[in-house]
Amino acid sequence: MSYGHVALFGLIAMACSACSNTTRTPEPNPPASTGVASARPAAPVSPSASASVEAPDAGAVGALDAEAEDASAKTAIPDDMLGVPGGTFMMGWDGRGAQKDEYPIHAVTLRPFLLDKTEVTNEAYFKCVEAGVCRKHFTGSSEANHFGKDEKFRTPKRPISGVSQSDAATYCKWVGKRLPTEAEFERASRGSDGRLYPWGNSLPTHEQSVFASSITEDVGTHPKGDGPYGHHDLTGNVWEWSADMYDPYAYRRPGASQGIPGTCDEIMQTLSELKHANQQGFTGSNPIPDECEYVLRGGAFNYDAYGMRASNRVHHPGRFRLVMSGMRCAKDWPDGPVDSTPPAGLDAGAASPTIVNPAPSAPAAPHKHKRRNKK
Repeated sequence: MSYGHVALFGLIAMACSACSNTTRTPEPNPPASTGVASARPAAPVSPSASASVEAPDAGAVGALDAEAEDASAKTAIPDDMLGVPGGTFMMGWDGRGAQKDEYPIHAVTLRPFLLDKTEVTNEAYFKCVEAGVCRKHFTGSSEANHFGKDEKFRTPKRPISGVSQSDAATYCKWVGKRLPTEAEFERASRGSDGRLYPWGNSLPTHEQSVFASSITEDVGTHPKGDGPYGHHDLTGNVWEWSADMYDPYAYRRPGASQGIPGTCDEIMQTLSELKHANQQGFTGSNPIPDECEYVLRGGAFNYDAYGMRASNRVHHPGRFRLVMSGMRCAKDWPDGPVDSTPPAGLDAGAASPTIVNPAPSAPAAPHKHKRRNKK
């Protein structure tokens, strides 16, 4: 996969991507995914439909302002969360390394929401396991992907990984939260100024992100890489599960301006069309999915610098439990503020941002493993 897309693996071990070529290992006898998709209907549409960059409907932001002002009580913001204001931002990218499912760039309007400051840690997730609510993470993925023993990933402050999309949704529900949508994650990472990474447009260095490595690191230990609203580790360390199913044509649907993907039926129709048209590579260099998968965002410790871009869309079957995949949780913020400033790049003719070369101290890419397929 070119700079970041991950698709279908074998039942025992497959590569995380052609960029890192690490092996994805589903859990033994994995159950059918019970992950919670974004509970938002999307109008049926032909998969071949296209959309241009347009401003949101008139009054959309004003309506969000009214909702916030009419809230009867102030939402208590948990200590482990930070707010992301509502408003409009430009989602997607079409520059160097972008995959076809990352564009067209388009305006998306969202309501305010809260998002965890950091990825969920082992320490936090294990409490849910001890309570008998959450399932234990899968311990076999680390060695299958040539990263060594699972134990080294399990210190208290490192991010939890080896969990499925439904495991992630269960944990978030247990703590009174939910998984973020794909659009919410990109909004939190890019703000309103169209930056390519949470910190700006420069390629990451180790001071900003955990990437091009063979192991995760403690959450919150790279503050120079904080996002526009103060969140830590929005790129690197582990991929983070979202609430949304992966839709290659999500940015072309009627619901694109609200970050609403297609239904599973629409997604399957799209996947069939891509295969029939020999569009291998539209969703990455691995095979086009054969099922409705889920979106992960934010990059991982084993990816290269370009794979860390905030617009990168990665997808796995929801049942997969990978050492590269974890989560953070979100929550509605009905009385949160709304940023009514027009986002950078709203003009359809505006040029895309340019990636700035990294500092010389940027780490090298990790060793690439030969992809293995096992039935």
